[in-house]
Amino acid sequence: MLSLKEIYDDARVKLEGRLTQYRLLHSISTSDIAALMAEVYGVNRDHALVAGLLHDWDKAYTDEELLKRAQQFGIEMPDDPQKLASLIHAHTGARAVAKEYPNLPPEIIQAIERHTSATTDMSPLDMIIYISDMIEPLRTAPNLPRLRSLAGNIPLDELFRACYLESLDRLIRRRRYLHPNSVEVWNTYVANDPQQHKICHGDGKKG
Repeated sequence: MLSLKEIYDDARVKLEGRLTQYRLLHSISTSDIAALMAEVYGVNRDHALVAGLLHDWDKAYTDEELLKRAQQFGIEMPDDPQKLASLIHAHTGARAVAKEYPNLPPEIIQAIERHTSATTDMSPLDMIIYISDMIEPLRTAPNLPRLRSLAGNIPLDELFRACYLESLDRLIRRRRYLHPNSVEVWNTYVANDPQQHKICHGDGKKG
């Protein structure tokens, strides 16, 4: 049975053959940021390190290949699979790494599965992987410096809300398809918190 350190080392090698150079570096960077955030927010550092590294395990597959893998894994989609193709890698990747590394803690599998569309019951580890995937240093977007500055300075759930709003705003501006659960996640984490408007739009911060 492999330890988490052994899984991390083994996955680093295997990812070199699975991902593009940029995506490999992104995965390593996400892992590093996730580990730092875990230390700040009192989450298991090793879980965050491994989940961050593995989160894009299936990212290199084409949409058609991902749809086939989803079918093979018996993954049910809440809407037209063709519309959800860009999000499927999180679900197939979670199933694939669970098969590749059978002793991975379920918390890690769950965080990988939730790193794209999120859910209404995100755990602290889920939030950390979602956030780290967005704010790691190789990412470039206008609002990322502000979000990075909030990390460690506001509660984790507030940081997640700010990042989730940024993600939705970006998708809407680019006229991209939204996951059917997006409104429910929005209503759970953002719309029901009147104070969150200040953080999400940079008008101030709590903490």
